[in-house]
Amino acid sequence: MASFALFNIFGILLACVSFVLQTSRVSAIRGNLPGGVANSTVRRHPIQHRFLHSAGQQTHVMKLAGYLFFGTIVGVEKHIRDMLQEKFQLHPIRFLVLDLYNVDGVDFSAAEAFSRINRILKVKGVELVICGIKMNGEVGTSLCNVGLFNEDDGALYCESLNSALEYCENELLKAFYQQQMSDPERESAPSFLEIPKRKQSFSQESIYSSPRRNHLHQVATNTLENSTPPTKWQNHNQPLQLILQTFSSLSTQPESFWRRLAPFFTRRAFPANSTLYHRGDPATGFYLLETGILKADYDLQQGQYTELIVERTTCGELPFFSGTERTSTTTAERDCVTWLLDEGSWASVQREEPEVAQELLKISLKLTSERMDAITSYMLLTSG
Repeated sequence: MASFALFNIFGILLACVSFVLQTSRVSAIRGNLPGGVANSTVRRHPIQHRFLHSAGQQTHVMKLAGYLFFGTIVGVEKHIRDMLQEKFQLHPIRFLVLDLYNVDGVDFSAAEAFSRINRILKVKGVELVICGIKMNGEVGTSLCNVGLFNEDDGALYCESLNSALEYCENELLKAFYQQQMSDPERESAPSFLEIPKRKQSFSQESIYSSPRRNHLHQVATNTLENSTPPTKWQNHNQPLQLILQTFSSLSTQPESFWRRLAPFFTRRAFPANSTLYHRGDPATGFYLLETGILKADYDLQQGQYTELIVERTTCGELPFFSGTERTSTTTAERDCVTWLLDEGSWASVQREEPEVAQELLKISLKLTSERMDAITSYMLLTSG
């Protein structure tokens, strides 16, 4: 009888070992995506997109899935160590984003491994960003218990992958603006984006002192050399200044061409938290955003997502020019100043300035194509 009980215990232990070994063979890493491929849904000025397309390579997204325990977290840690040693000189990164949306749970050893990974990254000057979890959920609580999100040297928490990517992009744009302000040929940096007041990641003295910062310097320089100086139209009145700043990288038409469009826009101010329009409303206008930030909330059959719209960009052009209903509910995140082209003014443009109307439609198609590519890319990114 005793031998039978021992045999059962031995069988259970053997089954447990077999389960651990089999589970450990399944990688917890379900995706590795560099920045430039993984982008937020923030609607930015084309100059910013151009910079982030190259500079975004310093952001690396790793998507994890399943239950993380000592058998699976070892592979994650090894992959990160290899990335920091073998490839770091050729492909240096500034941010490592770990998306835990599809993680079912973590044991104590896995939670401790995250803290260990964070310390390794700190040595290399890489910031760890954790997203896709709730802080009061099972995974979030486990990570908090090991001090992963301590204020002094902990990882940064973002609720969603989109907000994590937005944070990384904003930090990279700080380096872009520093380079622009340090260029004596350029009097000031554009106010295309108000960056949140977080710790300064790129000091003026050290912007050239490492391969990572040298890369940012080179990308910023190349972007600036191929961009119109922000001061070129600063003495123009609105909305002509805004029209030129918004459309300059989307059209080859000269300033005199766009001057004909300016009289058809009217100024509209929206205080913070006010609504421009609701989903399903008829599209009665097309907006250029002069100052502030707008938020568009989409509720589609494929899912829900939010898009931030920053200064010197457009809003509502596709439903307006196509004569369809609004696809989002758009509100002012901050006090905003916009310039509106309404239905009556658009009819006047088509009648009095048909060439300008044709060019505006071409720009609308370009913008729509870019937004569809960005949204499709993000949907594919989050679906994995």
